[in-house]
Amino acid sequence: MTTIRAATVDDAEGLGRMHCASWQEAYGQLLPAGFFTPEGEAARIERWRRIIAAPAGSGALRIAVRDGDVVGHAAAGPARANETAGPPVRERELWSLYVLAAEYGTGLADVLLTAVLPDDEPAELWVFEANPRAIAFYAKHGFVADGARHVFGPELNHQPEIRLVR
Repeated sequence: MTTIRAATVDDAEGLGRMHCASWQEAYGQLLPAGFFTPEGEAARIERWRRIIAAPAGSGALRIAVRDGDVVGHAAAGPARANETAGPPVRERELWSLYVLAAEYGTGLADVLLTAVLPDDEPAELWVFEANPRAIAFYAKHGFVADGARHVFGPELNHQPEIRLVR
């Protein structure tokens, strides 16, 4: 049975490891060869530890846990400006949503998305342009591209991302 709940600092290691694994599964072919390192995973774990320990403010973070393992997470909060696209166009933003590849098609991502951003809430998000699976998933939840685009630097292999809105 999978439980959806708020994360605690004790979840930081599992969350960081799941986050890195989901990135490798989804973007391994898109990112530089040296992107996935033990040091990078350790840094991600520490980053989650700081995020979870900080006051939540108006953001929401939920994790999916099965048999003691974090298998997914979603985070949303106030929309942020983008260096290329400028100010946000919605008040809320889906900051991240990841599940392990073994969870694809199970409905877990749908549950996590709704847990942090109800289906009727206007919002925006950014997604790699080369991620048609994610773009189709978000379209199912009412998100469409609005024409805004951003290209990352060499740290993310110059991957373009697009903004989706609903």
